[in-house]
Amino acid sequence: MIIATAGHVDHGKTKLLHALTGINADRLPEEQQRGLTIDLGYAFMPYHSTKSNHQQRLGFIDVPGHEKFLSNMLAGVGTAHHAMLIVAGDEGMMPQSYEHLTILRLLAMDSLTVVITKSDLTSLEQQLQLEATLHQLLLQYGFTQSTIFHCSAHTNDGIDELKQHLIDLADNEQQYDNTLNFKLAIDRAFHVKGSGLVVTGTALNGHINVGDNLCLVSHNQLKKGHSQPQIVRIKSIHAQGQATESATANQRVALNISGDIDKANLNRGDWLLQIAPKQIIKRITVKLTANHLIKHWQNSQIFHAATHTTGHIALLEDKQLAPNDSAVAEITFDTPLCLTEQDRLLLRDPAQKINLGSAVVIDLLPPNRGKRAPQRLEYLNQRAALHSLPDIIAFKLQHAPQSQQQLLEQHQCQISVLNQLVTADSSIKQYGDYLCFDSYQQALQQHIIATLEQYHQQAQDTLGIGKDRLYRMTALNQPQVIFNAIINQLLNQQLLANTRGWLHLAAHQLQLTPSELQCWHQIEQLMATHPQPWWIRDLASEMDENEDSLRKLSYKLAQLSYVAAIVKDRYVSHQYLVQMATAVRQHTTQHQKLETAEFRDISQLGRKVAIQLLEYFDKIGFTKRKFNYRELKDQDLLQE
Repeated sequence: MIIATAGHVDHGKTKLLHALTGINADRLPEEQQRGLTIDLGYAFMPYHSTKSNHQQRLGFIDVPGHEKFLSNMLAGVGTAHHAMLIVAGDEGMMPQSYEHLTILRLLAMDSLTVVITKSDLTSLEQQLQLEATLHQLLLQYGFTQSTIFHCSAHTNDGIDELKQHLIDLADNEQQYDNTLNFKLAIDRAFHVKGSGLVVTGTALNGHINVGDNLCLVSHNQLKKGHSQPQIVRIKSIHAQGQATESATANQRVALNISGDIDKANLNRGDWLLQIAPKQIIKRITVKLTANHLIKHWQNSQIFHAATHTTGHIALLEDKQLAPNDSAVAEITFDTPLCLTEQDRLLLRDPAQKINLGSAVVIDLLPPNRGKRAPQRLEYLNQRAALHSLPDIIAFKLQHAPQSQQQLLEQHQCQISVLNQLVTADSSIKQYGDYLCFDSYQQALQQHIIATLEQYHQQAQDTLGIGKDRLYRMTALNQPQVIFNAIINQLLNQQLLANTRGWLHLAAHQLQLTPSELQCWHQIEQLMATHPQPWWIRDLASEMDENEDSLRKLSYKLAQLSYVAAIVKDRYVSHQYLVQMATAVRQHTTQHQKLETAEFRDISQLGRKVAIQLLEYFDKIGFTKRKFNYRELKDQDLLQE
């Protein structure tokens, strides 16, 4: 277990830790010369655990008490779940005491132990009076389970009682969640002669062994737009100040790492993770709790674990948020952060130097539009009320399909969490990397059928629609692997049919009468003999048929996909379209794009009719026009 200290400068935090552990946590020469903690210090207290009947070590993070070093203090308490607030008995609560107590409340510490130091310099009456004041103050700050001790690092008075309390606290600490992956916030990096590069930090989640590989996520690289992590290997581990083969959550860890990495590229706040996120996070949605009045688009410092950045707070439900109220909001970062859902952030006003509030991350990939739509706000408030990882993932699935890889990245959890969900609920289906509920699949099926019904009513001269275009009409921005699976299901259920590459409702079928079939054979022969687009009037003249009768037949032939109208009254055979599409595919495979002049040479058509045919290809989604050229869009369309 890790316990962070807090309290006003010169109230005895470092000396108290020395009395508990025998270690001077002031490691820097300047700190020892000035008697002032500047940066983070660490100390460890061995003890015998009655719960496990083994020797254990309790870790402490000693943080600066001076307001000038508040960012260092926040880096220390930002990775801890337990804290000790140190108050000098001869001075009582001072400005930084209140500041630190507010920070501990906003960070929602699992436990708070209050220690009144320098008891040898105060009378019993003064101690009891300060204790009563502190009890009342702690209740006002929402700490109902806090314990207060009186100690003297000079005489060791009360040290044994405090030690036993901390040991009991550690023995009753909840076991780490073994469904989460390893996650370490780096706060120091240095070279050890003969060993190489060592990084230290607090392990927030998971378990790691010597020989394992981890992903190094550098904030400097994120700032440059590089999301590709560097892979490092764990050569050796120190946990809680001792050499070991493994480390777990809630331990101080030093990792001797190897890889293509330079100490100069490492900074406090970088991360070692088992799964590195692929997206660069610059905007998130949070559940925000205000400590002071927060206004829409307020400038803020955002502290997360051992790092911080600046950004703006966009309130989604109102123009301002009163103290002690909560609401959903978006935070836009000036520089990216590496975050996990349910991470807690501390927000400060950089100008007024006050703690604005705290926030819990509930969405790492918010939409660009509709962020204040009523259904979106309802979704966010329901999501913010959930804390259990399986409940959160199940809730997400109820609203949209979810990528398994993205879920693992956003929650830094193991695949077993998802496997257990799928096993426990038969209504959750897996399609490639995606999970979705039956209800989503059924709704998408109905939407596809309804879209085709409407299309058949509006485009009566065509048989159906290409698969790629149907996807854009019915499931744009949805996982294509699920759409493809549903199309196959509808085809197998004979609700849809695929005729020469055109998807249509199975009931949308036509048959030619014997006389129409005879006329079609004549048209087919003409189009095969002279492969080119034909006007209805020219066909009627060539066949000596009535133009209006032939026009009606052509509509029917188009519905059967025997012919296609590239413009009104100008038709080509399906076989001709396939030949031209094959030529376009071959050309774009070699040259990546198709110029109009190039197609005119390929087709041996005049410029006007060549453009008509190209625009028809654009309309059906086979090609896509960009500036003065075309690119292939749906290469599966118009195949033999």
